Amino acid sequence: MLFSIITSFNLLNAKNLQANFQYFTYQNNEGLTYIETFLSFLSTEINYEKTSENNFQGNILVEMLIKNGDENLFFDKYIFQTPLISDTLTQQYFIDKQIIALNNGEYIIDLKLTDLISNHEISASTSIKINYPQSKICLSDIMLLDSYQLSTENSSLSKSGYDLLPLNINGSHFFDDDVNNLNFYIEWYNTHIDTSTNKGYLINYYIENDQSHIPITGFNAIRRKTNEHAKAHIGGFDISLLASGNYNLVISIMDRKGEGLINKRIFFQRKNSKKNLNPKDYSNSNYKGTFVDDFTIIEELAENISSLLPIATEREWAYASNQLRIWDLIQMKQFFYGFWENRSPLDPHSEWNKYHDAVKRANQMFSSNKIKGFATDRGRIYLKYGTANYIENSVHENHMLPYQIWTFTKIGTQTNRLFIFAETAMGTNDYELIHSTVQGELYNENWKDIVYRRNNNNNSDQNNSNN
Repeated sequence: MLFSIITSFNLLNAKNLQANFQYFTYQNNEGLTYIETFLSFLSTEINYEKTSENNFQGNILVEMLIKNGDENLFFDKYIFQTPLISDTLTQQYFIDKQIIALNNGEYIIDLKLTDLISNHEISASTSIKINYPQSKICLSDIMLLDSYQLSTENSSLSKSGYDLLPLNINGSHFFDDDVNNLNFYIEWYNTHIDTSTNKGYLINYYIENDQSHIPITGFNAIRRKTNEHAKAHIGGFDISLLASGNYNLVISIMDRKGEGLINKRIFFQRKNSKKNLNPKDYSNSNYKGTFVDDFTIIEELAENISSLLPIATEREWAYASNQLRIWDLIQMKQFFYGFWENRSPLDPHSEWNKYHDAVKRANQMFSSNKIKGFATDRGRIYLKYGTANYIENSVHENHMLPYQIWTFTKIGTQTNRLFIFAETAMGTNDYELIHSTVQGELYNENWKDIVYRRNNNNNSDQNNSNN
């Protein structure tokens, strides 16, 4: 279980202390239950004091109270000192791990953190439930891992012979485009006293669709275990080919015949722009009961699909173009919902609403004659890259076409990029893209020849008349 602690802080020159808190419940070899807590601090949001010529250190006061109803069961107050660092601007996370013995039961954890240099305080609370019956097979919490390695010495992160670093999450478990592996750690207990597992058993883990609970082909593993094996496992999957969507990682213990005895699942969200839905998959998009059901006029839906061109992949646009040609409302709905579900599995409606608002702004600003703003060059760039940081309009001169220069300070990893548009058809408000320094866009180092062509034409006419 996890939660984030982030608040605003207006003290001049102070930073906004941020922390993520996670806990995992376990049972030791003697059958006693406990929790492991992980506090992770974002280094760039901590205030530091200079300790030597090139070193800085921060100090966070941690106060943790665990209570059951009105009864306070545990309280700890200590100072977490950051490692000595020489660069306070490089972003990294500092981890503080604690191990606390707790019996089965339901509790509230109150947490208060104070940056001792700025005196800025943040606090939060969460509930916790521990339930490990002594006579039944049990599974611990599932820890999704940021990294793991064999322990070379006994450190605070050591567990079952490995140094485990949990995935540092702000909110729900989300795996973005650049993450290609899902790894986990789990323990189990009491298989030696159960008649169905005391002579051997199976650990099965797989990824399933969150809505249908249907396992995803290619993401399943089974490991045979005996009671001589350690009752803990590190496993995972390469998810580079897992399409965007809502999923569960499911871990179960089965008897030797493959009958499931107990399982535990953890939800995660995957975004994978490189792995798009195949055309056959759009037919499985379950749009019924969603916002897409509100589209009953095929012309309206067709315009909304057309507006996706600036952000669609080539494959998506090829499929969309085919739907616009076939002109089938149901297939168009399936594609439209699948398109947005692919981008925001948790809330495709909100993602569409945000984009649709941008489309409406593009129509207001860039429409020309009978062309909707989203279909113009400026509309496409606006919808694809957002609002330019600077826009320079040309000074009106008779020998020049009106033009605009849009400057973006950053697009992805590219910095200080330009788009230059010219109104080639005077008075239409339709500015065509004539040059850009963004990779993959139109590049024309001679763009000034287009802007000044009227002057060139006038000079040519004058020369002809002189001859």
